[in-house]
Amino acid sequence: MGLICSLCVFSQEDLQSKVNKLKVKISNSEGAEKLQLMDSLSQLVGSNLKPEFKYDSIVKATIDLAKKEQNYNIATKRTGEYISFLVNQRRNSEAGLKLFRATLDENWEVTDSLSLAVFYTGGADSLLESGFEEESIPFYEDAERLFLGVNDSIYYATTKGYKAYALSIMGEFASASQEYQKALSVLTKMKDYFNIIKLRIGLSILYSQNRFYDEAEKEYLAIDSLSLKMQDYGAYLTNLGNMAYDYAAQGKYKKSIAYNKQKLAVIDEYPEFDFFSPYSFQGLALDYIATDSLDNARLYVRKLKGFLDRDPENYGVKDLYVEAEIELSLAEGNLLKAEGNAKDLLEMRQGTKDYGVIMEVHELLYRIYEAKKDKPQALKHLKIHTKIKDSIESVQKARALSYYQTLYETEKRDSKIAAQESKISLLDTKNKVKQQWLVFGGLGLLAMFSIVYLIRSRKFALAKQNMQEQFSQDLIQEQEQERSRLARELHDSVGQKLMLLSKTTKNSGDHSAESLAKDTLDEVRTISRGLHPSNLERLGLTQAINALVYDINANTDLFFTEDIENIDNVLSKEAELHVYRIIQESLSNIVKHAEAKAVKMEVSKRNHKIYISVSDNGKGFNIETKNKSLSLGLKTLFERAKIIGAQLSLDSEKNKGTVMTLNIPI
Repeated sequence: MGLICSLCVFSQEDLQSKVNKLKVKISNSEGAEKLQLMDSLSQLVGSNLKPEFKYDSIVKATIDLAKKEQNYNIATKRTGEYISFLVNQRRNSEAGLKLFRATLDENWEVTDSLSLAVFYTGGADSLLESGFEEESIPFYEDAERLFLGVNDSIYYATTKGYKAYALSIMGEFASASQEYQKALSVLTKMKDYFNIIKLRIGLSILYSQNRFYDEAEKEYLAIDSLSLKMQDYGAYLTNLGNMAYDYAAQGKYKKSIAYNKQKLAVIDEYPEFDFFSPYSFQGLALDYIATDSLDNARLYVRKLKGFLDRDPENYGVKDLYVEAEIELSLAEGNLLKAEGNAKDLLEMRQGTKDYGVIMEVHELLYRIYEAKKDKPQALKHLKIHTKIKDSIESVQKARALSYYQTLYETEKRDSKIAAQESKISLLDTKNKVKQQWLVFGGLGLLAMFSIVYLIRSRKFALAKQNMQEQFSQDLIQEQEQERSRLARELHDSVGQKLMLLSKTTKNSGDHSAESLAKDTLDEVRTISRGLHPSNLERLGLTQAINALVYDINANTDLFFTEDIENIDNVLSKEAELHVYRIIQESLSNIVKHAEAKAVKMEVSKRNHKIYISVSDNGKGFNIETKNKSLSLGLKTLFERAKIIGAQLSLDSEKNKGTVMTLNIPI
């Protein structure tokens, strides 16, 4: 540890020495030479944002000099970097956005693509953090194009990651996930582990925002390991903070406290990351308030105030402090102070489009007025809080439902068919017939009674095979009919009653019962859709397949390539259902077992046949070994294909993926 500290001191002294030398040269120069030296100084202090280096004043002076010298390439690049500093370090997105819009209006003549790309990235950040997510997307895309034009793959990929984050804020979960995966693919090829860590942090935030806490935790563990391996302590600290936040959101305050304290311990070892401290101070204050440890809470509120006193222009820290102060005042019973601070906080946050943080303030005001027994004001803020909360939760539930629907359908189907597994021995019978032919074929020169016996034995085996085929087909048909009946019963009977119950509880004003009724109704509808694919009847086979692909594409890490022709009204309704189930089962197997990164699907009409192919680049399996012990799911695939008179084949090798093809005569 002593060696590390020595290196840090040496590095700091060396940097200070360089800064001082540049300042001396700048004072003795003019014009273009002075601008180049100022630009070098801006880059130098921009790489180490210590308060004593006064990055703000240096970069602003550089921009002013560049404008005076009409060097708009330097002016544009440093303006973009300064906007990023205001947004991401100062947490003052309003000032960053104001500078971005003003610079756009000046319409400088910029010839350097890299400078323009840096400017667009900073501007897009300011739009995103100011609540203009949709407006930020075109600027991120322009930056991507420019970075690609100058062959800067790393900045291209990281900008794609920023765009993914913007899309996730907009609720475009599927698009955001795809952008993250594309960016990670580029960075993985380049072995750029530092930026891989950043994008995985973005992906973990995406999961956390949608309450996919299990998926987020997997990312956290991967980030934790990789960031320590790369000694990327900034990412490591960010990850610790995100884990603490997630545990607090789930009410697991002991774990949240542990991770926040671990984060502060690391900051003590590496003081250059002190700017992370306020988030842990607030997190610990809120955790201790939630667990009635007010003395500990007061300690961390004081620490937060001390940090703000050192950097009063840091609006992000001010927001954290005011919120913690409100919670503490409320816990102490100082309602007048809590009310005044809450009104100030609402005014601070009112200009943003982040309805989640606005909702939090209305919830605070509701609790304050409830404690003051001011029922009209309490009810006013409760209504606003509830309205925003219901809107946000309805979106989150829709995303969660989309993510888990495919897995749910597969698990339910497998559990119902599993009870009949012992009765489906179709493939074993086929193997027996083949073995009989081999054995008796070698005895063809024996006596006539052997030939007669062979014929009779074959007929008996074929008859038994046909009976078992018919039984298997009847079983599958009965299962589909039973699923359809249960789906209708759930929708028409239970669903209607739950809808009535939801309306009744809403009118009664019992919000808890209303929420429970709504959640139960959503679950019943999900089960109903799992039992019988309503998309098939409403949209037709082609759109139902597209919807299935979209759902899995949106809610997994798989990268899809699809070419799906219209095959509606070609097959019978019964055959369409079997085709849909075969595709559904194939995709489910890929999600559950293949460990694939990409899937390709093709659906087309060729020579009076429908051709369907589903291939992946997963771990594959040994076909010969698999044929000896086919799983129930694969047996059912072959049986469904036989019912509709189709040919189904599987082609797979270990570590070379799997291809499923289905040829259906029209």
